[in-house]
Amino acid sequence: MTTQTEAEAPLAVGQDTKAPNTTVGKEAPIRYTPAACVILERRSDLRKSLVYIVAYLMMEIGKQLSNFALSRANDGQYPVPSSLLVLLTECTKLLIILAWAMVMNISLLRWSPSLKFCLPAICYFMTNLLYLLALRSVPPPLWMILIQTRTLYTAAVYTVVFGRELTWVEVVGCLLVVASIPLARLSELQGGHLTLTSSVMLTSQVCAILSTVASVAVELLLKNDARSFCEQQAWLYLWGSLLGALAISLHPDLDSLSHLLQENRWSWSMATLLVLAVASSALAGLCVPFIVKNLDSIAKDYLAALNNMLLSAVTALLFPLHFTITWLYLLALALLILGIWLYERKVIWRHP
Repeated sequence: MTTQTEAEAPLAVGQDTKAPNTTVGKEAPIRYTPAACVILERRSDLRKSLVYIVAYLMMEIGKQLSNFALSRANDGQYPVPSSLLVLLTECTKLLIILAWAMVMNISLLRWSPSLKFCLPAICYFMTNLLYLLALRSVPPPLWMILIQTRTLYTAAVYTVVFGRELTWVEVVGCLLVVASIPLARLSELQGGHLTLTSSVMLTSQVCAILSTVASVAVELLLKNDARSFCEQQAWLYLWGSLLGALAISLHPDLDSLSHLLQENRWSWSMATLLVLAVASSALAGLCVPFIVKNLDSIAKDYLAALNNMLLSAVTALLFPLHFTITWLYLLALALLILGIWLYERKVIWRHP
């Protein structure tokens, strides 16, 4: 790894990237002309963002396990509609942001409505619904491997749309991420499970694309919008809550749903899992903007991939009937982590 000199300093997105590459003995990066002058550069590093990273990793594990347990405890069905779970999560995040604004003595009257946060809110809403749908048949560690193609999609958006440099080593990293998916499929077959159907694979890629669009859109807004961080998050979660309320109003059988909520015949364990699922999902979601604002969307993705190592061990321990760790799965996980590490570290190979 070489020390970055002034000539090698990262270009701000929007800066002319067609200047000739004068770096001698290093791999020539792939460059494209950016579409617009925006800021997407990192404002911090991993050590300075360690608090947010640790909080995100802990909450993410809690989110994955509690949501999967919630579906497993009810024979593959959630005790309430998935749209209601998403609504409760978005409302929880919104209430936390509003409470934070009150504690920090931030005037809500100065906030102006914004439609900019509607697009990422729609993408996040659809992503969360697809995620909950997938967990009814796929354990969380496998799902996390399937959707890590979002690293590839995000890198493509950074390069083609915004003109960020991409070296061939980073391309290899992205290809390794993609290569981990068929290995994950083979690991399922080796373990005697048949959960990774073609519909699940398709759902995962739709989810990965939606996640990419939402992450890049939020990153653009966080780093370029003039609003305060608190106001940005409030509008994002308000739109998410409105979408959740709309989905509930369109429920095919509102009478049965109302009757289910009024009966309240859930066991103590089911109610605890429901609270844990909503709380951990909300807190994990609140940590993401801090990471994206200070680092970027790629950093969020590879942190989730690293976190998948611990998640795999815990899931295999708590749900041995639904998930087992095979050598093919470990190989898929290793390829995934190596691919994201190559992209993140931006390894430069010198010509002999």
